[in-house]
Amino acid sequence: MPRSFEQLLRGLSVAGLLFPSITLAQVASVAPERSSPSVATADSTHAQQTSPRTNPVKATTRTDFKNLRFDEVWTSAMRSSHWDDAIKAIPLAPNVALTIGGQVRWREEFAQNYNFASPSDNYGQSRVLVGADLQVGEARGVHGRVYGEFRDAQSYNRDLPGGTRAGDADRADFQNLFVDLGYARSFVRYGRQEVVANRERLLGVPDWSNTRRAFQGTRVMVVQGPFAFDALDARPVVVRLNTADIGDTTTRFRTLAVGSAPGAKALFAGLPATWQAYWYEQVVTAATPTRRLTTGGRVAWTFGGSSKTSQGYGFESEGAVQSGAIGAKQIRAWFWTTEAQTQFRSVRGVPTLAIGLEEASGDRNSADTKLEAFNQLYGAAHGHGGYADVFGRANARETHLISTWDPIRVLNLRAAWYRYDRLRLEDGVYNKQNSLLRAASGSADRHAGDEVDLTTSVSVSRHVKIIAGHAWVLPGAFLVHTPGSARQERWGYAGTTFTF
Repeated sequence: MPRSFEQLLRGLSVAGLLFPSITLAQVASVAPERSSPSVATADSTHAQQTSPRTNPVKATTRTDFKNLRFDEVWTSAMRSSHWDDAIKAIPLAPNVALTIGGQVRWREEFAQNYNFASPSDNYGQSRVLVGADLQVGEARGVHGRVYGEFRDAQSYNRDLPGGTRAGDADRADFQNLFVDLGYARSFVRYGRQEVVANRERLLGVPDWSNTRRAFQGTRVMVVQGPFAFDALDARPVVVRLNTADIGDTTTRFRTLAVGSAPGAKALFAGLPATWQAYWYEQVVTAATPTRRLTTGGRVAWTFGGSSKTSQGYGFESEGAVQSGAIGAKQIRAWFWTTEAQTQFRSVRGVPTLAIGLEEASGDRNSADTKLEAFNQLYGAAHGHGGYADVFGRANARETHLISTWDPIRVLNLRAAWYRYDRLRLEDGVYNKQNSLLRAASGSADRHAGDEVDLTTSVSVSRHVKIIAGHAWVLPGAFLVHTPGSARQERWGYAGTTFTF
């Protein structure tokens, strides 16, 4: 048993978080809910545009757990004597209710030939989230809320370069802490909050990161009929391991977006049901002053009937340009992506297949007065460009094939292949932190590498999920032939979560 896992077991035993009455045999025998469609094409637009409380659910069916826990809708009709229902929508007074939720998770990871070099390691990570949602009023009228979510994240024995990083550990802090005031589906939110937009390519919450991402500031959402307007003025939260996290005093992030409201239908036949135009401004007042403007949009169509035997299709496209200045350099960058998906609804387990292509600009000349490498801002990196989180978006052409399948109700399988090629020979390869992974070095090779991911999740019960995965990252001619060379990198994980 790995050292880190033994430490976790001891810690959980002391905290009373282990449940000795649950055996592995019992866990394996419980039938969970059916898993969601392809992660590769999952649309988080509705998650980011949904107000704190949408129209109350009239049925007694429980709501699903969501990535943003404050987007879950719990009502008194869902309550029962069972412990997990009893802590939802607890009535405190007329039109006042309290909901409790949280998650405990553990993940063991291993890496071989990290960043194509020689370091190898295995290490563990744990995270505890506990949230309280105090709601006043009803969604059909004026309503308010106070939402707080406590987080404790720990990393065990990570000896790879960088050691314990800001994304790995943060002792005893708040993930979310905000107040809302709203009317119907519109609201104003102030405080520490998680924010996602579209497919989270440029603005998202990386749940894979042990500390997730949050912002400190104000958000306004106005939903009117089929339209939604979204604005944010906030500072990224700086994670500090042993002291309180704070908003970054050197960075300010503002956004404006207009698009389709959650659940809205296409305005006319042939138009996309999901669409959004956005404008992001990132201002940095550190040693090198920066003002980066990102202007773009996204559209998505779905086709096919609602019949279980009919074929389902989806198509989406997103693109943006960046301008502004960083120091004395003018920013001139761009990216675009397109993806098509099909669902084989007549096949057991509804397999899905997605094919996509993405390109983002790189620098022609690092010594001139222009910065042309695209910056991917605050995206949920793990959900795009491979699970091993090696290759970034800048100066890359990424081609991918992603397939999912639920052969039985409790099991989700996912396989993905990514190919990365350099767009501009004058520039090198970047990582997901927007830093240069390998300089151009005069190489004429375009092929940077390939990645193959195989992942699975088993829904043991409504509350318990087991996950595992393996990634192979194969260096291309560019990495092999430039100074530093490159070895095949392997990375994998296994873990479990308990959500309530």
